[in-house]
Amino acid sequence: MSPQFKSLLTRTISGIVFVALVVGSFFLPSYCQFLLFTVFAAIALSEYVRITESTGVKVQKIMCAMIVVLVIEGGYLIDTLEISWLIAVLFMMVVPVIELFKKDAVLPFTNIAHTFLPIFWIAVPFALAGVTFSVLDHPELVLALFLLIWASDTFAYCAGSLFGKHKLFERISPKKTWEGTVISAILTCGVAVGLSFAPYFNKGLVNPTSTLGNVLVWIGFALIVIVAGTFGDLIESMFKRSYGVKDSGNIMPGHGGMLDRFDSFFLAMPFCFIYWLLLTFTVY
Repeated sequence: MSPQFKSLLTRTISGIVFVALVVGSFFLPSYCQFLLFTVFAAIALSEYVRITESTGVKVQKIMCAMIVVLVIEGGYLIDTLEISWLIAVLFMMVVPVIELFKKDAVLPFTNIAHTFLPIFWIAVPFALAGVTFSVLDHPELVLALFLLIWASDTFAYCAGSLFGKHKLFERISPKKTWEGTVISAILTCGVAVGLSFAPYFNKGLVNPTSTLGNVLVWIGFALIVIVAGTFGDLIESMFKRSYGVKDSGNIMPGHGGMLDRFDSFFLAMPFCFIYWLLLTFTVY
């Protein structure tokens, strides 16, 4: 077996396992997805801490981890939402106080900022997925979000490899091209149109006035995923480049770490959630 084939096989298997875990969680009780996404968040947080602390930053790891879990828990467990998020806010207020008592803190506000960042970048998107799943009762929308992200990434990679000539953001991500992005956008919108006709997926993103209206709603959804997902990917690349690392981790052979796998999701989820609230759930 050649090294290239072995690498491809490993990448394929790890990708299939990851997709199976994520997709399968949507067809189980919400607490199962809460547990899965909490594990993913913990791994992503550990990657973040390892990378940032390599430059001397001191993240308040225990406080940060507790807040991340509380925020995600509030999104999935309806009965504890208010109290979980209230405790999380109180813990956030305590973070600067703890920094006061650190005698070796050279840059205390840098430490505070790096403690807060994963709360918003990692925990909030997972929590919003939980709110959509448990509170709004529309898990199919979050699943559609993942499917569109995966489709967009795959199309962009293939189209960029075949037709890419003009760099999209060479300073941050030299491999991304305008050709790959545009072709991916067109094809991903096509996937969204297909999803708009699937009974399982159009329960939440349905426009009862016309079929065309429903299709346009889904195309709008796809465009948000494409734009926000691309910027999420670029932000992750900027983060890694600023610390001189290629991948955030190696938990998934051939795919990098959890920060790498969820980079598009972390930015796309909040924008899609707002889109759903402003448009989708007001059409009934």
